[in-house]
Amino acid sequence: MKQTMIKAIKTAGEVVNKHRKNVKEISMKSYKDFVTNVDLESEKTIVELIREKFPDHIIHSEEMGTEEKKSEYMWIIDPLDGTHNYMFNIPFFGISIALARNKEIIMGAIYLPAFDELFFAEKGKGAFLNGKPIKAASQENLIESLILYDNQFHKHEDMLKNYVKIVDKAFTTRIMGSAVCDLCSVARGFANARIFHKPKLCDFAAGALIVEEAGGKATDFWGNPWNIETKNLIASNGKIHDELLKLLNK
Repeated sequence: MKQTMIKAIKTAGEVVNKHRKNVKEISMKSYKDFVTNVDLESEKTIVELIREKFPDHIIHSEEMGTEEKKSEYMWIIDPLDGTHNYMFNIPFFGISIALARNKEIIMGAIYLPAFDELFFAEKGKGAFLNGKPIKAASQENLIESLILYDNQFHKHEDMLKNYVKIVDKAFTTRIMGSAVCDLCSVARGFANARIFHKPKLCDFAAGALIVEEAGGKATDFWGNPWNIETKNLIASNGKIHDELLKLLNK
C-alpha cells in the first residue's frame, strides 16, 4: 500500500509539473472555485494506479466523489490542492493521498511538485520529508507564532471574525492558498498552526496525520480528536493548541 501510494503521488506530480504554465481548460465548479484539465488528469493517473493494485478498495476523490463499494479500506485523494495558485503559476500547490482503514486514517502522503518534496506518515511511525524525520515547531505561545489561514472567507460566517481574533493574538498570519502545503509547513516547523473552518476531507486527511506524527496536534474547535467526518480543524505544533482552542471558543 505504501509503495502504491508513493508511486501514484509521484506519477501524478509528473503530470502536474508537465502542464505548469500551460493550463488548457478551466471551468467553474462553484462560486470562486475552479477546476482544470490538470486536476482531472492527475486524478485519473492516481485512481488508475490504485485500482490496478486494489480494485476492491473504495476511492474518495476531490473531483469524482466517493465510490459506492463495501470495503474496510478507503483511499482519499486530492489530485491538485491549490488549483488557483497553480493557475497563476504560484508554486504553492500539492497532491494529497491518504488511506483509511475502518474510517481511521492510517497512512498519508503529500507531494509538492514545484519543490520535489514528498511528505509521508504512517500511524505510529513518525513523519518524514524525502525520507528524513521532521518535527513540529517549538514555540509555546501564540504571540510568538505564525498561523496559517484559509482564504475562502465566503464559505463560513465565522471565518472573518475568527481571523480578527487570530490577528490580534498571534505574532503574524499568512494565507498561502493551499491546505496541503500549509499542513506540511506545520509538520516541518515552518508554521505553528493551520485553521480550517469548513474543510473537505481530502484537504486534511493526509496532512493532519503527518502533523500528528511530527509531534503536533489536530482536533476540532472543541478539542475532540479529528476523524474523517470532522467539520472544522485546528492543526498545530501542539504547544499552542489549548490557547487556540480558548480563542476560537470565545
